[in-house]
Amino acid sequence: MKILVISPHCDDAEIGMGGTIARYVSEGHKLTILNAIVPCEHRDGTIDQEFKIKRKQEQIAASKTLGCDIDFLDLNPYEFEFNRKYSKLFDSYIEKFSPNIIFSCWEHDSHQDHQTISKIMSVATRKNTCSYYMYETMIPGGIGTKAFNPQLLINVSDHIDRKLDSINEYKSAFGLNIDNIVDSVKGRCRFRGEQIGVKYAEAFEIVKEIKL
Repeated sequence: MKILVISPHCDDAEIGMGGTIARYVSEGHKLTILNAIVPCEHRDGTIDQEFKIKRKQEQIAASKTLGCDIDFLDLNPYEFEFNRKYSKLFDSYIEKFSPNIIFSCWEHDSHQDHQTISKIMSVATRKNTCSYYMYETMIPGGIGTKAFNPQLLINVSDHIDRKLDSINEYKSAFGLNIDNIVDSVKGRCRFRGEQIGVKYAEAFEIVKEIKL
């Protein structure tokens, strides 16, 4: 199969579904992460191009750890919005890639870029030529009134180490807090695994499942 994973920013795909990515790769599927925006800001809002370069390098390294391909759109976060221009951009990429499955971020994630991506993906997948799933909200992430409702859980017990190793590549993003982030992500995978009787799992909402 050909699988496309939409990552709004560097680290989103690895946190949300790094184990599933590693599993699909191990099963011989062609998988590409498509990064929309490479962050260029520190947490205090300071613009730093060196930081942007570092974040991109970290995602390339993380993708190598997972064994998948990586592609970058490098969109301007200050211009990115739900409109015809960006819908067409993703539409064209998906048509060219021709995936069997698309994974993207959760539609109710509190980050504005994630919400925009979700709206665009609802347009870009409108032709119903592939399955479309959403991975769980980010850690760390905002708290909202909507609850993630998993309908698909994937056993990643044999691939949890690759997932965590890929997240550990993002030292510029998480700094001294990286160990806590990794522990939190691992804990959620352990919780999802317990739900289906395995050690570690990742959860997804099914937007549509299509088998042609």
